Amino acid sequence: MKKTASRLRPGRARGRTLLELLVAITIGLVVLGALIVVYLSTGASSRQATAISRMNEDAAIALDLLGSHLRMAGFSIPRHSVAPGAVMVDKVLISVPDRNFTGAAIRACDHGFANPTVAAFEDLACSDASTGAAAFALRFEGADQAGSDGARALLSPNIDCLDQAVDAAEYTMGALGESYPLVESRFVVGLNKSSGTTELSCGGNGKSSFGTQPIMQYVEDMTLRYGIAADGQGRDVVQYLDTAAEIDKLPETLDQRWSRVVTVRLCLLMRSAEPDPAGVGKYIDCGGQSASSSDGLIRRAYVSTIALRNRGGFAGSAP
Repeated sequence: MKKTASRLRPGRARGRTLLELLVAITIGLVVLGALIVVYLSTGASSRQATAISRMNEDAAIALDLLGSHLRMAGFSIPRHSVAPGAVMVDKVLISVPDRNFTGAAIRACDHGFANPTVAAFEDLACSDASTGAAAFALRFEGADQAGSDGARALLSPNIDCLDQAVDAAEYTMGALGESYPLVESRFVVGLNKSSGTTELSCGGNGKSSFGTQPIMQYVEDMTLRYGIAADGQGRDVVQYLDTAAEIDKLPETLDQRWSRVVTVRLCLLMRSAEPDPAGVGKYIDCGGQSASSSDGLIRRAYVSTIALRNRGGFAGSAP
């Protein structure tokens, strides 16, 4: 009986000690923590790369849009029926234009316009603020509806920066006594009260009568630097001026001063839509100075130099 009872007694059970369990849990936590760190780091890098990529794309679109308009500044199709020539006035050889539009192609202010919706280009006034983004206006000859010159409608449509047609009320009598549409667009940077973000906006002399509409979000600053010729007929840059105020201090009339601008160095300061997961960083602003992004947003300055390819001819008074 004793032998049988001994066979039926269960064997002694062996389990893990408390120390072994603690070691296993600790190792598991370390591995899990490492995986979480890698995941968060990869996610932060991915979000940062996405934000920078979006800024690059937005800046490329904005610079391309502004560049295309700046290259149109001063455009006026030469008339095949009018031969270019010159005339002596007070012993000075003056070129005789063979085109309608001969006025200033661009006008800018360092810290925005005081009256951005004023009707006349000549009446634009600069804001007296000491800070803020620059603003500029440009104009060119558009295509008339009659198409008096065969290539006219193909080369220059009469629409402003908002794709609004310039109606007959904006047609101007030119140097050759011909009526033509004078297209004008104005570009500004400012705070959109609805979204709470700064935006690049434009307005034109089409249907909105210079009422601005946003064209690119998250543009914080815009600055312009100017390459100017010796006079309104020159094509070669003889010096660079850092501000529009310096151009306004040049001698002669407003048209003659601004007709000397043949290149524009345009800088846009862009910011990200969301804060940088890596935290506060530094960036180089449009003035070439190092600055801190105290709110954690990514910022970057984008620069493009644009030649006003139409500004090499006669620079007389505005039509």
